[in-house]
Amino acid sequence: MKNCETIRELLKTSSVLRSKVTALTAIPYPDSTIRGFQGGCSDGTRYYYQVLMHYELSDRTKDYCRIAKVDLTTGETVLYSEILHLDHANDIAYHREKHLLIVVHNKPNPHRVTYVDPDTLTVVGSRELAYPIYALDYNETLDRYVAGISGKREFCFLDGDLCPIDDRTYRTTEETDRYTKQAICSDDNLLYFILWDGKHRDLPDFQNTVALYGWDGSHKGYLHFDIGPHEPESISIVNGEILAVCDDGAPVIFRFEPTLP
Repeated sequence: MKNCETIRELLKTSSVLRSKVTALTAIPYPDSTIRGFQGGCSDGTRYYYQVLMHYELSDRTKDYCRIAKVDLTTGETVLYSEILHLDHANDIAYHREKHLLIVVHNKPNPHRVTYVDPDTLTVVGSRELAYPIYALDYNETLDRYVAGISGKREFCFLDGDLCPIDDRTYRTTEETDRYTKQAICSDDNLLYFILWDGKHRDLPDFQNTVALYGWDGSHKGYLHFDIGPHEPESISIVNGEILAVCDDGAPVIFRFEPTLP
């Protein structure tokens, strides 16, 4: 049974789940000027993961990055892009039919997304969205996106052309207000919001988690995970398995296996 199927079964017993975490491969930094990382996604065989970036906290317009493409079979980073100017580049979605990576700029241009060719890792276009967003994922079965709204504890749904399906937005649970919002992925049944509890890393109740919602916006539960105080940056579903990139001195791809508490 795939991890996503396991989650649906376990949620029938408990709304709070835990997970076994296994490190799969580290993503090396491409050069000495780039030491941070942000968004990412997968097409099922490769991780376009992570955006590796240098950033100026005092002036986010100076941010720049290189995207790494990782072969999930070998763990090898097979390609780095040239330097790209994608602002904070907080998340990436993959559109299979269009064969495009869609990079979410977030700060300081939260309405903007940029299209990147996954084969060459070159920019092929950009557009402005109706909502300011920090995270994005595309579901090909439903032909729609889920988007986290920047600056708010809300998310919304967009159609296959990145236009709002309607004017509704959905509030995330108040229990997650303590967390730093990071990234989103989805399958045909659930939305997965990966969250960092970094502000509470020295407290006894420190707990990183993935908040789970349905495509109707309803809250379904939590998937807690333990990688110590390290920051999780992005999350992706790959062939029914939950993969996330987290900071462990360098970006490392982890696999999450859901269990009961």
